[in-house]
Amino acid sequence: MADHIFMAEVVQPVLIKDGGLFLVCRGDGEITAECGSGFGLFHRDTRYLSRYELRIGGAPTLTLMSSAARGAQSVHDLTNDAVRQLDGTSLDVQSLGVRLDRTVDGEGLVLTDTLAVRNFTAGRVAFRLSILIDALFEDIFELRGAKGARRGPIRKLAVTERGLAFRYRGADKTTRELEVAFSRPASLSARRGARVAEFDFALESQASEALGVTFTVLEEGAPGAASAPEPAFYDGVRIESDDAILDAVADRSFADLAMLRTGLEDNFIAGGMPWFVSAFGRDSLLATLQTLAFDPRPAEGVARLFALYQGKRHNHETGEQPGKIHHELRLGAMARLKEVPHRPSYTSVDSTPLYLILIGEHARWTGSLELFRELRGAIDAALAWMDGDGDSNGDGYLDYFGDTLRGPINQGWKDSTFGVPRRDGGVPKSPIALCEVQGYAYLARTLIAAALRADGDKAGAGRLEAQAKALRERFNRDFWMEDEGCYALALEKGGRQVAVVTSNAGQVLWSGIADPAKAARTADRLMAADMNCGWGIRTLSERAAAYNPLNYHLGCVWPFDNALIVAGLRRYGLDEAAGRIFRAVVDAAGHFSLGRLPEFYVGFKREVGLFPARCPFAEPMQAWSAGATPYMLASLLGLVRVGEAVCMERPQLPLGVDRLALRGVTLGNARIDCELERGADGAVVGRIVTAREIDP
Repeated sequence: MADHIFMAEVVQPVLIKDGGLFLVCRGDGEITAECGSGFGLFHRDTRYLSRYELRIGGAPTLTLMSSAARGAQSVHDLTNDAVRQLDGTSLDVQSLGVRLDRTVDGEGLVLTDTLAVRNFTAGRVAFRLSILIDALFEDIFELRGAKGARRGPIRKLAVTERGLAFRYRGADKTTRELEVAFSRPASLSARRGARVAEFDFALESQASEALGVTFTVLEEGAPGAASAPEPAFYDGVRIESDDAILDAVADRSFADLAMLRTGLEDNFIAGGMPWFVSAFGRDSLLATLQTLAFDPRPAEGVARLFALYQGKRHNHETGEQPGKIHHELRLGAMARLKEVPHRPSYTSVDSTPLYLILIGEHARWTGSLELFRELRGAIDAALAWMDGDGDSNGDGYLDYFGDTLRGPINQGWKDSTFGVPRRDGGVPKSPIALCEVQGYAYLARTLIAAALRADGDKAGAGRLEAQAKALRERFNRDFWMEDEGCYALALEKGGRQVAVVTSNAGQVLWSGIADPAKAARTADRLMAADMNCGWGIRTLSERAAAYNPLNYHLGCVWPFDNALIVAGLRRYGLDEAAGRIFRAVVDAAGHFSLGRLPEFYVGFKREVGLFPARCPFAEPMQAWSAGATPYMLASLLGLVRVGEAVCMERPQLPLGVDRLALRGVTLGNARIDCELERGADGAVVGRIVTAREIDP
């Protein structure tokens, strides 16, 4: 993703989400200015709840525990600091138990808080509980530092029968409201523009009382969200093994993917939280591609939705071109006012071939051509873009122009201004053709050719197959670095190699464009110490001038990237390396909160007794990170569809695992379970068991 600042980031955020409504708060449930701009209650690219501060006796609470493992719900166990009671006497620290239960409801657009307070002292206590609330209705790009945001008239605040109402008429002529209702009468006052609600509590020993607060989001004229499908995405999918960490990481992966389901014209998997709850090109495409074996419905939703926004004309500001698949779709005021290009924007060179790969893989895995036939117009337009605008100089490679007065804008997955460096750290000249994107183009043509052939279009299939073959021959000649035994990151202006070793070369193996001998040498190069830090493959070689293990494109480890590398290694029979990377990434996941893999983590060398470092600027929840473990596992097990059956080719168990059951693989309208066991001789035996119908 492009350069972004997440938060003040010493804070580990608590995330809950349902549909398009989500909340990011601190472990004590608070949303303060000190947390950073990524905290709050969000809907459709607008922050509705900007501040929430809880005080007992005028002092902040102390956090005992917080958990958001349930997805749409969080629990915060708190206690009091030492404070003065209403009568002036002292209340000792930890005299009260305070439990905050939170739930977000995406259909009703409601956040519900239940505060239960219990007196654990031997006598009566009386204290004042207050909640500071503010709603500023900021656009998500305004929060991320975008300039030029036009604000509407000054917001209006009203006291209602049940609480408060914040109302704002934006410059986009849309009215947004946040209604706050309390379950008991409140004393209301103003403080620095915010509103404070105060409640007096008097509790006998061991007695408890509760306070309910509901926050209702209202947006005038917003299009309705798609209804959530039942059962939920990835329902019934389970990993059961003799490795508790692997099971927990896999469970969290599927729970997060289901949580990222969002409705627009169709249901799709959003890119991540908090900054990318949107239909986000490569992220949404890859996350649904990673999990096709477990549930094809997310892929179908993404494919249909992206077809609706496929490019129709040339627009220099947004990057739109006929047939091009979008990069990022936003729905907030700044997008509506055309203050940002994300309406949608099309500044990615890889979304279009990835879109074709998703449709081709869907046809191959499901055994159905229905989606392929339904979206045939979008497919043909995407192929035409690859042959036309996608290849600016006619050399047969997908490329992009990234030169601007403010620095380069890169359009691959390493889309930061510094993400595509030369070996000496310099910036390459446009047009730039990335190595993995050529692999995507090869795989896209190969998969669509197979679907065309299955649909009876032998001539169309033959043309694509010929293009793919010619591309593979050129690629292995032009991108190969003999001295490094690896593929170059890119070709820049004049066809010169950007001759630096990066993880992108591993994604070349995923696509199948690599010659077998070159694939084996590339694998050896990636597993060398300057690339393999022990927690996974770094984005950039330690030997490169631009190397920085703290920087997300210049030395950090990305789970999704490693997942594609694992699949690529398996494609070429390089099973030992694939197993080592799988183990490294899952081990890393076990050290992160809830077993949730972040967007990326620091690429420091693995050492005994230490654990992977969390990067302050990494998105805490990312769709393609959530999809990484399921995809790596499916790759290790060798899951393939042959005719009307699912088979396991060269099944491989993860290192340290002797027994594993994968439950919930999708086959048509049935679920398949796969069971594997390592014998005394070390050989892995796999079998397919129990087919059962999927509930309609």
